Amino acid sequence: MNSPLLPIAHAVSRWRDDPCSRGGWSLLRPGGTPATRAALGQPFGRVIIAGEATSPEQAGMAHSAFDEGRRAARWCIAQGLQDVAVLGAGAAGIGAARSLKDAGVRVLLLEARGRIGGRAWSVELPSGGASRVVMELGANWLQQGARNTLAPVAEAIGCRLVPTDFHRPLELGQPAGVGPETTGAVMAQLHARVDQATASGDRPLAEVVDAFLAHPHPFDRETVQRVVDSEVLLDTGAPLGELSARLGFEAGVGAGDRWIASGYRSVLGALAEGLDLRLDCSVSRIRWSDDGVQLDHADGTLEADAVIVTVPAAVLQEDRPQFEPPLPAPQRAALSLLTAGRVEKAALVFSERWWPRSADGYIRIADGAGRISEWLDLSDALGVPAITAIFVGDWARELWDGHDDASVAARVAAVLQGASDSQSVRAPTQS
Repeated sequence: MNSPLLPIAHAVSRWRDDPCSRGGWSLLRPGGTPATRAALGQPFGRVIIAGEATSPEQAGMAHSAFDEGRRAARWCIAQGLQDVAVLGAGAAGIGAARSLKDAGVRVLLLEARGRIGGRAWSVELPSGGASRVVMELGANWLQQGARNTLAPVAEAIGCRLVPTDFHRPLELGQPAGVGPETTGAVMAQLHARVDQATASGDRPLAEVVDAFLAHPHPFDRETVQRVVDSEVLLDTGAPLGELSARLGFEAGVGAGDRWIASGYRSVLGALAEGLDLRLDCSVSRIRWSDDGVQLDHADGTLEADAVIVTVPAAVLQEDRPQFEPPLPAPQRAALSLLTAGRVEKAALVFSERWWPRSADGYIRIADGAGRISEWLDLSDALGVPAITAIFVGDWARELWDGHDDASVAARVAAVLQGASDSQSVRAPTQS
């Protein structure tokens, strides 16, 4: 095989290694339920935790984080609090701070990183000459159509939104793709098996999937494996043994999803305009009581009537920041029932477009069991040869760990090149 064409510009995520994220979105372990998420978001003293992890119905999405931030702000307002600190300038923190400021509450937004956005991270890459292109290394889509509360903000500020149909991707690589009807039938069978297996209690999803693969009738083993990879692994990035069989793969995407040509930064930046924001300010300890909070950071201590904590659940599990006194038992129990998968992204810009075209830019590449990746071709929408890739689980670990960004970008490009050169290039499957 010829050497793959190398990108002329690239950017690579390191979400697992990032101390401010420690992985992707939150997921439920065996025994976890929507009530687990609600419990994490219950106030204690003058503290309330908010983010996608506290959303019982729409976890794992930028707009659910935004909505949860606003929920926490409403609690502060209802308490009559006038001086509130918000930890984390992602969608949840910005949503909370925006709501508080608009209600006349004094609010200080503290962010450990040197940028806003949290796990939504828009980067600019050169695309030849003096031009540059905006691409995403984190959250990419405005999901769930009319339910998305960030979509009206994007529309109001004039963002160009590009739809994606996840149900008929261009399939590259091996094994053969599985069409939407068969995918639906396999998932219906998987859900039925989950219901039967968990009738007397939850268990790891891996146990149900392994039993399905051992006795896949009326499907073949390869079809079941491919559907599990594309519908569960690709949406979680976590080992199936860590996931709740009942609720480890929560529904929510695929209907009316659109991506923002100018990047999530345009929406979150507009919402953050005028807020009292401190970047590079990491809070190490929260001293809390029924009367107020004290926040320790590198430059001293801040006092406030209350604090809204929008730090990801995976970071809270590492006891960062430390709580004094410790988190109450309900919040500790909720954290123990959450996990996060390995999800990484690469943004690549090329001098020419050499990969196959998909009808709306959505591509999936498979390279055997457990090795599946998701690609969004931005070339038509942005006018330059550009594409982003999402790798999860062990395949992400294989491509990322021990390699610098340039090497990761080259290895990711090689995956696309190899799949494009294969004889198994197919149009979207119809059945």
